[in-house]
Amino acid sequence: MRRRVSPPGGGRGRHVRVRARARPALLLPLAALGGWALLGPGGWAEELLALWVSRGAGPAPAPGPGPAPLPPPPRLAGVPPGVPAPCGRRGAPFLLVLVSSAPAHRARREAIRATWGSRRRARGRRVRTLFLLGREGAAEALARRDVVAADFRDAYRNLTRKTLSGLAWAAARCPGARYVLKTDDDVYVNVGGLVDELLGRGAPRGDDPLTPGADRRRAPRGAAGRPPLYLGRVHWRVWPSREAGGRHEVSEALYPPGLGPFPPYASGTGYVLSAAAVRLVLAGAGAVPPLPLEDVFVGLSARRGGLAPAHCPRLAGAAHFPPDRCCHGRVLLTVHRVGPGEMARVWDLVRGPGPLCSPLQAALGLLRCRALAWLRG
Repeated sequence: MRRRVSPPGGGRGRHVRVRARARPALLLPLAALGGWALLGPGGWAEELLALWVSRGAGPAPAPGPGPAPLPPPPRLAGVPPGVPAPCGRRGAPFLLVLVSSAPAHRARREAIRATWGSRRRARGRRVRTLFLLGREGAAEALARRDVVAADFRDAYRNLTRKTLSGLAWAAARCPGARYVLKTDDDVYVNVGGLVDELLGRGAPRGDDPLTPGADRRRAPRGAAGRPPLYLGRVHWRVWPSREAGGRHEVSEALYPPGLGPFPPYASGTGYVLSAAAVRLVLAGAGAVPPLPLEDVFVGLSARRGGLAPAHCPRLAGAAHFPPDRCCHGRVLLTVHRVGPGEMARVWDLVRGPGPLCSPLQAALGLLRCRALAWLRG
């Protein structure tokens, strides 16, 4: 029987060379994806830098010699003080969500009311969602009773006044709320995930003093002395726009060139303030120029009180992520640029049966969500 001998360099050798050539072809896309995840827009390098900036941002200027008086509740436009209904100490929410909206965005508000804004509890904690409008929202405030309609013209340049009216309402009419989320009407909020995040940062788990029947004597040690929280996607070294007539124009009179870039602040698409941080922002607001950029204004007011923002990459800022059960239901806490139709699709998607993420999806976490946004964008 003749033994078959492969010639040198033939057969098996060719397969080895083919596999050797295939490895670089596979590694190149993986390396490109890894480099993009590290160095691309919103990549891990940016996240680490934002985290470092937020932790290293010292309070400047230093807080004044004593706390400034809090502003009074906002003057409401043609609605009684009981609209929306005050929280009451025993019924105060763990999380109060304030959604900045505009009169023409009725469809967005209805989409939120029908989806994540309909939640009244998450992880056993109370949640309440209200909308912020100017005087044009008075009729809707009376009809729906979930609108803070402050007495000023609703316009983009009045966003700072709108945010301050919401925070002042929270401090005066809902002082027992432990946390306040300020967000926009085109943002999907993962309410359960956000409550989990806040609980994980030190909020009492077994004893919520805002829940009826809770035993206040069993509150965790150090709960009363927990530092104020100002949490969001931190922006740093953002320079004011001097474009005359531009939407984001900040005049030199309001913010002189000698001040340099804005101090670090959290993106207005979604940031969280603890109850103490709300009071600090309101107390410092009177000493800050009335900038039309509400997120920058809140950052400056917080800084005035000695409070710097803490970075959380799960609060996604201005980035948009395509609908995905794992990303929207577990990984991300806010997603921007979500219209009414997509809001309903995402809501149905995350409420379906079965686990939100596979083990691999959970392990990849934010990296996978960023890759999906890049691939589908």
